[in-house]
Amino acid sequence: MSDVNDGSDDATMSSERLAQFQDEVGKLKVSGGAANPERLGGQWGIGLTIFGLLVAFISWYSAYNSADLGTNLRAQIFAIIGLAISMVGIILWIRNSMTRYLRYWIIRLVYEQREQTDRIIEALREKNE
Repeated sequence: MSDVNDGSDDATMSSERLAQFQDEVGKLKVSGGAANPERLGGQWGIGLTIFGLLVAFISWYSAYNSADLGTNLRAQIFAIIGLAISMVGIILWIRNSMTRYLRYWIIRLVYEQREQTDRIIEALREKNE
């Protein structure tokens, strides 16, 4: 890419803006270990999903093999609770997985808007001169 703007309407960013954009994106990929809330939230989501499915399966199997109505109803209630825990886990995982992806696109949008604003200002200055 070049710093020279030939007046064409291409959607490429100048090399200075591109370097700033790449620096910002590079900051997003820093592994923070335990300080990375998206990774930790994703792991919790996966864990809750697996735990909820295990609770639901064990409860279903218990209800399937029981002859007592009270045991059967309790097992069904625990199965529903397990499925609810799984749903919370899935939602938590999706939320934390999408956060990083959407952050990238927001940063990209900001830098593209800055580049377009600079082009408009430059065109207005050229027109007024």
